[in-house]
Amino acid sequence: MQINMIQQTNYKLKHINEDFQVTEVPLMPNVKDKKPYQFTYIWLRKSGFTTFEALEKIKEFFKLSFEDVCSQGLKDEDGVTEQVISIKKVLNNKNITAFNKKHKFKNKFMAISNLIGYGEEPVQVGKLHGNSFKIVIRNLDNKLAEKLQDYIKNNKHHHFVNYYDNQRFGMPGGPYNTHLIGKAIVENNWREAHEQLKITKNISAKEAKNTSAIEPKEILKSINPKKISFYVSSYNSFLWNNEASLTVKNNTKSQIHAFKDVGKLHLPTNHTFVCQQGCEVDGYEFLPETFSAKPKVNKRNLIVTTTIYAHKLEKDELHKNKKKITLSFYLPTGSYATMIVRQLFL
Repeated sequence: MQINMIQQTNYKLKHINEDFQVTEVPLMPNVKDKKPYQFTYIWLRKSGFTTFEALEKIKEFFKLSFEDVCSQGLKDEDGVTEQVISIKKVLNNKNITAFNKKHKFKNKFMAISNLIGYGEEPVQVGKLHGNSFKIVIRNLDNKLAEKLQDYIKNNKHHHFVNYYDNQRFGMPGGPYNTHLIGKAIVENNWREAHEQLKITKNISAKEAKNTSAIEPKEILKSINPKKISFYVSSYNSFLWNNEASLTVKNNTKSQIHAFKDVGKLHLPTNHTFVCQQGCEVDGYEFLPETFSAKPKVNKRNLIVTTTIYAHKLEKDELHKNKKKITLSFYLPTGSYATMIVRQLFL
């Protein structure tokens, strides 16, 4: 079977962090206007930090525990992102100023950009509508840039196969093995989970330390349980991609493509394809209270439709004799802007 390697163009996405702007569309928390309250709700703006790293920094600065700092979604480090965070502490402007001052660096930052208010409950993982994107695609030759702009103008109501992209399986530069960590956790193979964890960039020096005096499971228990849940979810994403690809293959005229750092997946050969709307696969859920995983069906939309707006073409100031184009669109939670771009260039 012929496999199409997705290398049709040398376009640049996320060339600089400012090229990839993401604003969460949250399920807003219930804000109280009278005391007593326990939680502060904030907008966190960051670049150069993952959400996990940001939550860790907030926890450390305000001397809290893992469960005291919560987000609805996860945002990557290679972009400028904004999201809602709940903190189990009543903060004031003085606290916020001190936090922002400490976490501003030369090439990255995190800042509490707005205090939303106070309430009685933390925000919950996954309880958000989606994300709004404004992204810049660079290093386009004139012909390709014009073709892309015309295509979006004529197909602004764009639909695509909703595969998980490589952000789900690792951090920029790799290795992309978080699904292998999740697989080992599901199988109660804690030694393998720890070995896989040690080769990633998702672990601190303390967490990576291996000693015969400490069982691998105990080492993983010292990690933020939200990270452990993410590893199991990463394995679910791997299983879902495989099942979704098989569904596309069996229901449409398709071609298999090799997505770098994701795997071989089928895509329809016709833009006006017809396929079932949803897909489900037998997956797993991590239970922090028992530190174990149990079976859970993973359901997700197979096809997602969004409206894409293309801004005017501009000279790419970072690549000689090239153009850049800015795209704006909204995606529901769990969908990947990078996956839209990959499929657009097919």
